Amino acid sequence: MKTLTLIYTFLSMAAFANTHFAPDNFMHDGKKAVFVDFINVETTIEYNIDTKKALAQTIIEFVMPEAGQPIFDLKADVISAKLNANDVATKLVSDPDNATKYQLVLSQLEAGTHKLEIQNEVSTNIDFGKTSVQSAFWMSDLSDRKYIEQYIPTNIEYDQYQLNLEIKIIATTKLADHEVFTNGFLTQKSKNHYKISFPEYFTTSSFYFHLSKKDKFERENFRYESISGNSFPVVIYANSSWSLASAKKKTIQTLDELEAKLGAWSHPSLTIYIAGSGGMEHSGATITSTWALAHEITHSYFARGVMPADGNSGWLDEAIASWRDDGYQTSKRPNFSSTSMANHSQYQRTTDRKAYEEGAEFMAFLNHRLQTQGGLISFLNSVYKQYVHKNITTQLFKKELELFSGEDFTKEFNQYIFGKALEKDDHLHSKDNPYHPKLTKEELFNLL
Repeated sequence: MKTLTLIYTFLSMAAFANTHFAPDNFMHDGKKAVFVDFINVETTIEYNIDTKKALAQTIIEFVMPEAGQPIFDLKADVISAKLNANDVATKLVSDPDNATKYQLVLSQLEAGTHKLEIQNEVSTNIDFGKTSVQSAFWMSDLSDRKYIEQYIPTNIEYDQYQLNLEIKIIATTKLADHEVFTNGFLTQKSKNHYKISFPEYFTTSSFYFHLSKKDKFERENFRYESISGNSFPVVIYANSSWSLASAKKKTIQTLDELEAKLGAWSHPSLTIYIAGSGGMEHSGATITSTWALAHEITHSYFARGVMPADGNSGWLDEAIASWRDDGYQTSKRPNFSSTSMANHSQYQRTTDRKAYEEGAEFMAFLNHRLQTQGGLISFLNSVYKQYVHKNITTQLFKKELELFSGEDFTKEFNQYIFGKALEKDDHLHSKDNPYHPKLTKEELFNLL
């Protein structure tokens, strides 16, 4: 039995050991900064109504693939840190290209398994009332370091790991009842005490969490019958009930369409917050407007189903979703000269905004080139089946495209994806995309 347990543990660790997708390790102050593999994360957030503060305590089990100082990320200030039960300091550092920043643990470690404990205050997208609290993990892929690192410690997007999140709301006075909307497996342990277990295939951009005073939102609950033969729960919620019926109808229509074209829904559930402005995707969840709903559900196939491993691969899912929005068009050639949407620093963590237009045009071009093989949908269907709940890169996408088609697309990718953008093109595409508008702090706060 012990041998079987060890084998199972090894296989579980190996299943999502994605450090081969990580950027290059780099030197900082004469020591090597090393990207690591998170195995398991346990986080408890305690919301104190009396002090109007939320404290997060996180325990991370991780593997160092080689000797050095481990990298993780957290935008909030670190209150305290322990490494293998010893106090340790952390430091915010830039990568060699100054594309982004990371948290570096200032302790030299050997390769192997280690434990990191971090305490921080959660102060972003949180609102304390007299007897209640509103809190959410709102995210964005268009601004740097806007995933779950805004709230609690995490790894970079290449890594997949299980997060067990415990939520406690405390006060010396009477507390209002609360409720949680999430794409994890939710258990209410007692009044205002919750446990959420998120799937182990999740990455830092996958998690959906919204804590609210009970009955603040109107909701529509139903089960969707998947082509897999199974059904899964769907919850749609909004400030008022007027949009729920149309959102439910559009959700069912979109799921019918995507399951027929790409395959069965891959997530345990679907949670939709109709918030009235654009959207942001999570794995089996979205905050969105009704107008952008189909676009965001598509992202649970490509973006948070088949998941980009880095910023240079994020263009793929926006290009696919936008191509779908445009009606699955076909084009003999892209209507642009060149872009560098997948040719940024290896450390970049954001999606190039050209993905929405030029990326969609490139997908229309691929649809034309793949006509004899059933078109782009046929190819995407095969990619989805092979890479669902796995990371993908632009290079892997190109490799699979060439295997599927029997053609060499090196010239086309070098020109349209890995090339250079004209200065005027950069200027024209600096504006926000309507599907994913950049919201202000006040607008995000108002969504709580």
